[in-house]
Amino acid sequence: MLKSSTQQQKNILNTVIGALPDNRPITSLQLVEEFEKCPRNFQPINKTYDQDQDADLWREKMLIGKRTTRYLCQSKSEGLPGYIVETLKVINEKEISPDGFSQLTRTADTEQKAWRKKQLVYRLAKKGSAKQAVTDIILCSRLRQAPEGFTLAGDINGILVCFKTSAIPHRPSPSVPSRQSITDLEKTIENLKIQSNCPNESQDHEYEQLLPTYQLSPKRVAPKPPMYSTGTLNIHTDVEGVPFVLNPALKQYAVNQLMKFQLVYTTNMTFTWNDKFFAQQNRKMLKLQIPFFSKHTGNE
Repeated sequence: MLKSSTQQQKNILNTVIGALPDNRPITSLQLVEEFEKCPRNFQPINKTYDQDQDADLWREKMLIGKRTTRYLCQSKSEGLPGYIVETLKVINEKEISPDGFSQLTRTADTEQKAWRKKQLVYRLAKKGSAKQAVTDIILCSRLRQAPEGFTLAGDINGILVCFKTSAIPHRPSPSVPSRQSITDLEKTIENLKIQSNCPNESQDHEYEQLLPTYQLSPKRVAPKPPMYSTGTLNIHTDVEGVPFVLNPALKQYAVNQLMKFQLVYTTNMTFTWNDKFFAQQNRKMLKLQIPFFSKHTGNE
């Protein structure tokens, strides 16, 4: 079910694409005996435009034996690179091709004689220089003149060969610079070289001149990096960088309190020899003077 739906969508898409006009220029032509054997990237013209009948260009009645046929094929991608078909013309079979025109002498599939009585010739032109290009070819079996928008190339055994052309837009070629403009350009380049080699004092001091204008210098000193860290996280405090100094008033208060403690301790305790040794150690560490130590111990 899914495959059939996908195939149906592809058929619809191909139908829509086929209905759209293809204004690309034709780049090559071929002739085949059987339109099913049309070369790759070529499309056979096997039906007439006006009657939708067989578009055989040989058109020879055969009562006995195999019928000989010739079908025209066109391509918009093959052929000489950069060349397009500019115009078509029908001439007699033995007539010499006009100057600049090419002819098809053999069928592409069977290498047989291409034409009978009449032949189709075409002219190639470079895509960049051609003014027009053939974009479509139709074959008519009943009409005696080309349909509107088409040009008649001629009649081949009762089949009218008609083609449509379209103008090829061209971009204007760039103007060739004159000798005077080239000289002026050379002078300008030389002046630029001289200016680049000359020292420029204003450029040397350009940075200093911009400093006060744009205030590029910082207004305050950048903070110092942290003095310590814990693990991978740096700890910053509000008093970082401020030296720790004890207030002199607090320092004197601490000394007075220590002296009071010394006085109470020495007057309320009776020292032994061990006490004396302990006091000596404390005296060394605290650097305190006990003037009445010898009164209580009797041993200095």
